[in-house]
Amino acid sequence: MPLFAQSFIAPGGRISDYSGPLIVDSFPIQVNGLSGHLGDGFGLGKVCITIIHPRVSDIKVELQSPDGSTIWLTNRNGGAEARDYYQACFRMNGFSGYIHQANPPFVNGEYIPDGRMSFLNNGQNPNGTWWLRIRDLREGETGTLNSFTLHFEEGDYSDEKQRPCNENYPEACQCPDLTDSCDLLPDFIILERFTRSQIKEYPFDHPYYGGQLRFAATIANIGDGPMETRGSDRWYCGEEEVVQNSICPDWEYPRQVLTQRIYHLADGQLSWEDRRAGFNYYDDKPGHDHFHVDDWVEFRLVKEEEEKQPTIIAEGRKVSYCLFDTGICNNADSLCTWQGQVFGEKNLSNYGFGHYASCNAEQQGISVGGYDTYGMLYEGQYLQLPKGLASGEYWLEIEIDPLQLFYEKDRSNNLFRMPVVIEHQEQ
Repeated sequence: MPLFAQSFIAPGGRISDYSGPLIVDSFPIQVNGLSGHLGDGFGLGKVCITIIHPRVSDIKVELQSPDGSTIWLTNRNGGAEARDYYQACFRMNGFSGYIHQANPPFVNGEYIPDGRMSFLNNGQNPNGTWWLRIRDLREGETGTLNSFTLHFEEGDYSDEKQRPCNENYPEACQCPDLTDSCDLLPDFIILERFTRSQIKEYPFDHPYYGGQLRFAATIANIGDGPMETRGSDRWYCGEEEVVQNSICPDWEYPRQVLTQRIYHLADGQLSWEDRRAGFNYYDDKPGHDHFHVDDWVEFRLVKEEEEKQPTIIAEGRKVSYCLFDTGICNNADSLCTWQGQVFGEKNLSNYGFGHYASCNAEQQGISVGGYDTYGMLYEGQYLQLPKGLASGEYWLEIEIDPLQLFYEKDRSNNLFRMPVVIEHQEQ
């Protein structure tokens, strides 16, 4: 039987500053002497880190288990002036709340990480080498990992609250209105609490983000089936078909034709069809180095005046995202709310359908009840404000799938709007 609780601690080392090429500092910790497997009844309960760094919004911290599964603990959180993680711990239900919504300093708290710890508590053998991987994504400051600790404990570390609907258990799946046959389509919404808690206008003369309105965007799937993309292994530079490892004439990576897998339920059995839907490509920008789905969201700043047509003041490029579950909705914390209704395991009949833990070329997605978060300081999460923009009230718009490349249950909830006050630009 597993021990009731056991902790493993390892020293760290220097964290390399970003200098153009992406550097990953990897710190090992050896786990041995544990019996059983990680999941129901016993699991990785908590991860604690002490990082001394003058600007922790530069860094991304991941934990990799012996079977190769990886989750984000924290990714560029805290704001531009935050420093240090001092005995900051990450737990599935951390009492200090979500790390991306927490206010620094990050000292002696227990935070909910940016990734899902259930992806590590997946039935694997816990013994072997674990790795803490740290990437510094902006030059100018360096830091040190002093130490990190893994705590293994008895308890229920699965976040699936009911028997999941999936290909192996089609009898657990349900159609809307309890009909006998249907397509199980996703339904995308913006979780407004993330955006409202992570939005900031930077003055025109800010040294790093001059004249930018930066904000988070979190997309949840509250539909009947997963959002799942599949790679076709057909790659293009413009109109020319090429092999995957080609470099296009503009020094970009080729685009891969995607399909969207649509699941169909009939008489208690699941089948599927793969339908053409957009492209993905390899994104080598700092903090990414993985595959992104093209044209996933669009950002706009709009000015509304009486008796006039709304004017688009600033418009972001159609931002590509890596699609995977960074978290999952539950009814208890009211995080996944749309028009006053809270979504989670109690009212999403196929809750948990899908399992998307990484950003690869072959498969990405967002499970039923899952959500995908892009924080305020991630690449592309901003609108560049025009020089001399007048102070006043505007509207921020975030639209999911603006080109309507993907099939979903309801498009009427794809647009999120909130008022913003602009007051720090040069007049």
